[in-house]
Amino acid sequence: MADALGASIDLLLRGGCLGLLLLVGLRLTAPPPTASKRLCLLLLLSIAGYLLAGSSLLPALPWPLQASLILLATIAPACFWLFAQALFDDAFTWRGYLWLPLLALAGLSVLMQWGGLPWLSVAQLVVVQNVLAGGLICHVLWLIWRGQGADLLEQRRHLRLWLGPGVGMYILLVLLVELGYGENPEPPWLERLNLVGIGVVTLWLSLRLEALQALLSPAEACAATPVSTAAVAEPVLAAEEQAALQRLQRAMDEEQLWARANLTLADLASHLGMPDYRLRQLINGGLGQRNFNSYLNQFRIAAACAQLADPARRRLPILTIALDVGFASIGPFNRAFKAQQGVTPSEFRQNTLAE
Repeated sequence: MADALGASIDLLLRGGCLGLLLLVGLRLTAPPPTASKRLCLLLLLSIAGYLLAGSSLLPALPWPLQASLILLATIAPACFWLFAQALFDDAFTWRGYLWLPLLALAGLSVLMQWGGLPWLSVAQLVVVQNVLAGGLICHVLWLIWRGQGADLLEQRRHLRLWLGPGVGMYILLVLLVELGYGENPEPPWLERLNLVGIGVVTLWLSLRLEALQALLSPAEACAATPVSTAAVAEPVLAAEEQAALQRLQRAMDEEQLWARANLTLADLASHLGMPDYRLRQLINGGLGQRNFNSYLNQFRIAAACAQLADPARRRLPILTIALDVGFASIGPFNRAFKAQQGVTPSEFRQNTLAE
């Protein structure tokens, strides 16, 4: 009797989660198709695979379907890793190598279903899989922590406090539990608690889907050179906000605070005599910027371009220019420059001086 009741509860919880996932998936299939929708659909599919792969229905399914569901369940951490990068990193762009962790987890799943390798048993492959998945989740947590100070989107800042760390730590806990039990079955109560957690996250996702889609959308492309803040914001902002933007413009254009290495939003807010949250609202709402570092880099890269295009400075080391415009090292300067200009600083100098 108790076993039948437990099986019914398990089936009910899994069915409820799958129903919610289906409803969210149908909303994501509505036109127009976007990269963020496809990413969310991939994450939903991996969660659905995880739910079905752990159910009592799995042995009754055809072998190809079983293998597909297990594979989807295996790649769920990599799907969350991709989702979190697109959500929390404004510099995120799709590149081929980003699929490597997903393919690696999928490959491990295939090897485990084949019975392992001559030099690696299935149990050892499980350990490798969990370590790789755990590394991806740790990278997500580091990414969330690293970017919190420069994030100008208030709603996303709240998500950094609970959604990313909460879901990330939850996945890490699940991986540790699975690793600890190994081939032994987990207690039924633990499995049901896991299902409740998945249901809560899925319910929240269904309620906040539109807001998440807006945050996942890429930021509007910014001009290579900074635009006058007053010219952009004056028609739509109140007089008090216009005055604050004018103070910000003077700090950037005349005082050139952007040239200070390691300038933080808190430093700039203190210089302007306003709270941090108000400066975030000002730069985001008045100028349409999503990230404080990207905002500063507009000024820094524009100044670097002027120096790189100057024939009198053709022999000036690029590192010196990077330090002069406010970067602390050459690596971040090269990445920011190429992201904005499409070429490296050396290529820009060579092309400009050749012309």
